[in-house]
Amino acid sequence: MKTIDNLEREKAFIHQLYARPMSGPAIESASFAAIDELAGDHGFSADQWQVVRRMIHTTADFSLMDSIRFSSDALDAALKALQSKAPIYLDAHMIRTGISLSRLRAVCPVYTPADLFCHVADPDVAQTASQAGLPRSIFAVRKAREQLDGGIAIFGNAPAALLELNRLVLEEGLRPALVIAVPVGFVHVTESKEELMGLGVPYIALAGRRGGSPLAVAILHALCGLAAEQPGERPVAEISSSIPDAVVLLGHGSRVAGAGKSMENVAQVLKEKYGYQVVETCHMSRLGPHFPAAFESCLAKGARHILLIPYFLHEGVHMKLDIPAMMQAAVADHPGVRLVLGKNLGFDPVLADLVQKRIEESVDLLDVRKLILPEEDAFPIPPGQCEFVAMLPDEAEEWRRMRGEK
Repeated sequence: MKTIDNLEREKAFIHQLYARPMSGPAIESASFAAIDELAGDHGFSADQWQVVRRMIHTTADFSLMDSIRFSSDALDAALKALQSKAPIYLDAHMIRTGISLSRLRAVCPVYTPADLFCHVADPDVAQTASQAGLPRSIFAVRKAREQLDGGIAIFGNAPAALLELNRLVLEEGLRPALVIAVPVGFVHVTESKEELMGLGVPYIALAGRRGGSPLAVAILHALCGLAAEQPGERPVAEISSSIPDAVVLLGHGSRVAGAGKSMENVAQVLKEKYGYQVVETCHMSRLGPHFPAAFESCLAKGARHILLIPYFLHEGVHMKLDIPAMMQAAVADHPGVRLVLGKNLGFDPVLADLVQKRIEESVDLLDVRKLILPEEDAFPIPPGQCEFVAMLPDEAEEWRRMRGEK
């Protein structure tokens, strides 16, 4: 027979987190504090430690402290390159997937997905590699030569790619702004890193066989954090107005479960097709989620230029008053954040095309008299939310007249 004590012991461990909630940023901060304490007197400079600590946070491996290598000019070169939007070459798409565009844009707001290059899966690269009997990563580096000259080169997987970069430096005078060298493996790995460290180019490298995509991403993210801190938080006027590093879609909301799914699908397409790293959705309805929570989530992910797109067709009182007032209240305590109220969906010729598409999709649907309607109590009204009541025609006419409509 199970006692109360037994039942308590059988609870999943996550109930301890439920009882003492911690946000993601709070967990990260506590993790960094633990790393600082456990590392003790490590001997790295304050800026170098930001990179090393991020690597330890990614792996929980303190022995990395013995293997990480910085050229004397690595950090200065890295910050200048990121602040000037240097192109970034990656030896694997896995690294590209892990990079936060919002972190890059916190340093230089005009970074776009097009500034991240990885050619290892390009058909022409694959064909040339097959004919030569050599790894594709070698020819991917050759194809990226223009971007590598003055760019940031990141290697987390392919030592052969790093060896080819070394050759371009030695034989063709290539000068990358920075090389992050953490390829992993057992063949040509240590040789590729040791050769790089003797070439006189700025580098951050992990000696030995260890490495991998997560460490490559961790190093870049740490460098972004350092670059974003210098010369300090920028005033709003200095933040580029061209490309936001976070987008918020704000819809009306509904008490019908799943009613906002289509807007969530649009948010996902914005991420996958257009490269926005941070896209949040929220609603005006009482049920939420609401804008303040979406705004705080954007800030927690490093966004400093946030664009809100009202997911509304018409410009009613929400557009004219409610939404901008809500946004002004949210951003009042964040002088270094640019928060923009974008255009609502409104009219666009493509909307007529969409309506025509829906017409074509609807021609075979049932007459409305054959529809089986759900019970009204299937959609309960939350407390304080009024049920829709239509105006009488003469009242509506008088209201329009008062507003100056014809």
